Amino acid sequence: MTDESERSSADEQDVTTEPVRAQYEWSSTAPSTAVIETAAIAVNRAPTTLEPLYESLDPDALDILLRPTGSASSDVETVTVSFNFADWQVTVHSRGDVIVRANSDER
Repeated sequence: MTDESERSSADEQDVTTEPVRAQYEWSSTAPSTAVIETAAIAVNRAPTTLEPLYESLDPDALDILLRPTGSASSDVETVTVSFNFADWQVTVHSRGDVIVRANSDER
């Protein structure tokens, strides 16, 4: 994973209101795991302290939907999945990007 967090290092709050971005290789990290890891960064907590992902969506379905096709063709469609997880809006792209941002109506 490459953490490309958009939050400022000067922000010492437990939870950021800025989007947190991370880049993963789906061949080495499952998308469902990437969502948990990135959300944990956003809330500055251990991944095991977050609510289970399956309460928001089916983690196995997410992994299957975004799994690598093995095709290097530029004609392959990009898949994007967005959903709410706890108080966060999560967007996951088939190219490996995970973006976690606070729901605007929750914060």
